Amino acid sequence: MNCNIFQDQYLLLDKHEPLSAGLKLHLLCCTSCRQAVNRMAAAENVQRQIVHTSTAVDERMLNATMNAIHLLNKQSTPVAARQGKDKTFLPWLAVGTFLILGFILLPFSDMGKIDLSQFGDSFWIPFALLCAGSIVTYSAVFLAKNLVFFTEKFTPQM
Repeated sequence: MNCNIFQDQYLLLDKHEPLSAGLKLHLLCCTSCRQAVNRMAAAENVQRQIVHTSTAVDERMLNATMNAIHLLNKQSTPVAARQGKDKTFLPWLAVGTFLILGFILLPFSDMGKIDLSQFGDSFWIPFALLCAGSIVTYSAVFLAKNLVFFTEKFTPQM
């Protein structure tokens, strides 16, 4: 058996698969193939050590991250308690009032009069749908942003 055939057959073997008698005989006789097999085994051992050390580094980083998160959770107050303290509805009410007044006054402004004269009665339906859609969207965002406050405020006390 020559060295090229040996290397081809050796590389086709699975990991830890036993060598055939012909391959063992060639390894006993050929020092260059034996050195190549030893180098491949050494390279595999080096790779295995690198992979195992990276796992230890990953675990150390994961533990440090989890400890930092745990310390931050101890220091911070619960979200519901924080939201209840600094909750002010004045900006929400101001913007809602501005939105509603804007829709009431828009038909009487110059722009509303131009649109009304240009489109006639077909101006009112799209305008009413725009007003309703905007107010519903604004109300939905308001409720979503302040959901914790409303659930705590209106839950029955037992």
